[in-house]
Amino acid sequence: MVGKRTLGSKIAIQVILAVLGLFYVIPLANVVVSSLQGAGLRNYTYLFTSGFPIMRMIFNSALVSFLQVTLIVAVASMSAFAFSKIRFPGRDTLYLLVLLTMSISMLNFISPLFQTMKALGWINTYAALVLPAATFWLPVAILILKNYYDSLGIELLEAVMIEGGGFFTAWLRVYAPLSRPAVINVVVFAFINSWNDYLNPLLFSRSQDMRTLPMAVISLSSSIYGARPEVVFACLVIMAVPSVIVYLLFQDHLGEGMTAGAVKG
Repeated sequence: MVGKRTLGSKIAIQVILAVLGLFYVIPLANVVVSSLQGAGLRNYTYLFTSGFPIMRMIFNSALVSFLQVTLIVAVASMSAFAFSKIRFPGRDTLYLLVLLTMSISMLNFISPLFQTMKALGWINTYAALVLPAATFWLPVAILILKNYYDSLGIELLEAVMIEGGGFFTAWLRVYAPLSRPAVINVVVFAFINSWNDYLNPLLFSRSQDMRTLPMAVISLSSSIYGARPEVVFACLVIMAVPSVIVYLLFQDHLGEGMTAGAVKG
């Protein structure tokens, strides 16, 4: 049995965490301060009034993130339920193969992915911005959700079967609602990954109208707007705000969804 921590050890832990936190806070604070140099808040309004298409980029990022998160949650939730509660030939082998794909970097598939999107005629479309990135994040989502489903008893499934329901009914009416903490984890991490994704828009967007917000920094730096570095920093702050807000809104649920499978037994 682990003894209770003394007051001194608690203080030491808090000090260490505070020092580690500074390594993350100081660079962020520096970006915010830099974004206010010169014209102050007018650096932000300049982004929206100078003719730079930042609103279109924000819209594209929001739409792509929403579509990716929706697709990931829907597919991963059903797949995780099947791997956890349904016995079928090759289930464990297939699940292992899904997990093994997590060790493969998307960089290894740049050429075949581009050729595939080109053959399908999807270059410079939302399909190309959504599907490849969502597919590569699916194994992580399936792992998180399966661990959570494993912590939920098989008795729930048996009760639905007795009432005449099937696997889909059990997932939709019982297991999916109970998996809310794990789903929140998937939503938060998938959103942050999608919102900050730079590689996919770089590969598959060709026009200014299809670019997302992470590409705005490069667009600013390589255009006449880049003559004002504080405007570039303002763009970085705007890009970081949604991820911070999403994390703060759901931070209380993150631990539960990640550790549920570890306490099964």
